[in-house]
Amino acid sequence: MNDLEKTQSLPKSSELEPKQSAFLENAGAKTAPLPHIVLDANKTPTEKKEEEFRRGQSRVLQMIAANAPLSEVLEKLVLLIEAQSPDMLCSVLLLSDDGDHIRHGAAPSLPEDYVKAIDGERIGPKNGSCGTAMYRGEPVFVTDIFSDPLWEDYRDLAEGKGFRACWSTPIMSGRGKVLGSFAMYYDEPRTPTGDEAGLTEVATRIAGIAIEHQAAKEILARTQAQLAQATYAANTGKAAASMADEVHEYLELITNNAQKCLDLLNEDQPEIASFREPLKRIHNNGRLALDVIASIRPSPKK
Repeated sequence: MNDLEKTQSLPKSSELEPKQSAFLENAGAKTAPLPHIVLDANKTPTEKKEEEFRRGQSRVLQMIAANAPLSEVLEKLVLLIEAQSPDMLCSVLLLSDDGDHIRHGAAPSLPEDYVKAIDGERIGPKNGSCGTAMYRGEPVFVTDIFSDPLWEDYRDLAEGKGFRACWSTPIMSGRGKVLGSFAMYYDEPRTPTGDEAGLTEVATRIAGIAIEHQAAKEILARTQAQLAQATYAANTGKAAASMADEVHEYLELITNNAQKCLDLLNEDQPEIASFREPLKRIHNNGRLALDVIASIRPSPKK
């Protein structure tokens, strides 16, 4: 029996002398229970690091659920991934709304002038690692920037910052649409070993959740603006009395679906895909309401 087991095998109160029993009972009534202590002395350094990595992922997901700004979420995510490998720098780039250009997402450890230089660049079949990965919709592993033709137009820029290898993986939406890219930079030529795959999977998955969550919030904001416009028109008498019931029905449907979206945003880890149907209904009903209002508005004077 080890020492811990011995301390847990205390005598029962019935086995104590009366004075001892009374003393222990009295002491127990006056003292608070000891805090629960988790013993992790037997965990290896690797296990401790993996546990901290999981906690870090949870913290980033909590930021998304709390509607933290996208830039802050992505920066926290990049720093978390970088902490797993000290010789690696990372970045997240976003695909522009027109689907043709690179937008800055997060790159807290990259030189600021480098970040500004690639922000706004076009994607394409020969546009570095990230621009090419977004264009192809598949990972691009450049093991030596100085010799790879994909970096021909950006080689001087990379050389000036000491970058020699860059691997980029597209960030995909739940429906398979390219949202951006996640990149790993190294200061020496390097070929993927397979160990990086887990980090890339975590980074692209959480980044995808964050980006889609932001998009859902923006859609909701635009829909609420349409709702406000339609409500104003109805309340100021711009809608004919004969159309009031129809407009009211559409507005009620919009309000109910908007509330569903707000409820989803309050969940700890909202499922982005669950926004799709209520947002589609909001958009459709808002458009119908606006069409009704437009049909009874006087034509602009020529």
